[in-house]
Amino acid sequence: MPRTSLDQLNAFVAVAQHGSFSQAARVLRKDRATLHSQVGDLEIDWGVTLFDRSGRSPSLTAEGHSLLSQARHILYQLNALENACDAIAQGHEHELTVHHDMSIPCEMIRSLDAQVRDAFPHTQLNWLHRSREESAAALLRKEADLAVMLTAGQVVPTEGLSFTNLGYPRFAFFAYKDAPLAQQQSVSLADLERHRQYLAENFADILKTPLAMSAQTVRVSNTDVLLALLKNGGYALLPYHLLDAEPYRDQYRPLPLDFMVQDGRVGYVLLSLSRSGGPAKAFLQQRIEEAFRTMC
Repeated sequence: MPRTSLDQLNAFVAVAQHGSFSQAARVLRKDRATLHSQVGDLEIDWGVTLFDRSGRSPSLTAEGHSLLSQARHILYQLNALENACDAIAQGHEHELTVHHDMSIPCEMIRSLDAQVRDAFPHTQLNWLHRSREESAAALLRKEADLAVMLTAGQVVPTEGLSFTNLGYPRFAFFAYKDAPLAQQQSVSLADLERHRQYLAENFADILKTPLAMSAQTVRVSNTDVLLALLKNGGYALLPYHLLDAEPYRDQYRPLPLDFMVQDGRVGYVLLSLSRSGGPAKAFLQQRIEEAFRTMC
């Protein structure tokens, strides 16, 4: 059994922090004699003198200094445990797992993560890049709570899942700012055929339409890798919102195609398990919807 009570630890830390039994007693709303007794009993139980009482005010001994941080840590952990218990009692989720498409900007994820952590500090968030099929299966197995995915218009979800149409952001063919294609005033289909094209794997799999304009096509599954490869030349179909975010802003240019009057648009959906979730999930859903309203 522990030889120490939480009241004793609180008394020790409070006296050390305020440098006075009287001030510590006022903060803890206890009488001075009680704190004297609790600290004295703690010193007896530990066999250590925590305070030098020879002066007008108690001062920590070397031993007291060495033990203070550990005492504070124990009290901090207890407070965190009690807050976590309160969150569970109020129905706050312990953990949320979000699957997302590779085209979701990192800055959007960072902002969403910060908002949820600020509102629900005891809810752990996991962000996993997965395909639409993997996400749907994980949702049904209750291994994920939400999924933000591309859609080509087939918005009827798998049975058991609900969806929210998040909108249709603009997509275009982009090249790195210093690449030859980016210097042209007009880009023809013949120009595209002569340059290497990078195909984002998720776009090709979701859209189910011929996206290859070039005889030199390279499939890439990672956004950062694809954008790095574009610095060597070539082009790729990408969403504006991805390249308008840091650290890519002003680094890539949409190609002025002479055979397209308008940019293309591709939809996003928010998938979730029907009739499930608590306040943190509902809060995150609202923030995702707000982020897409701004983006679209």
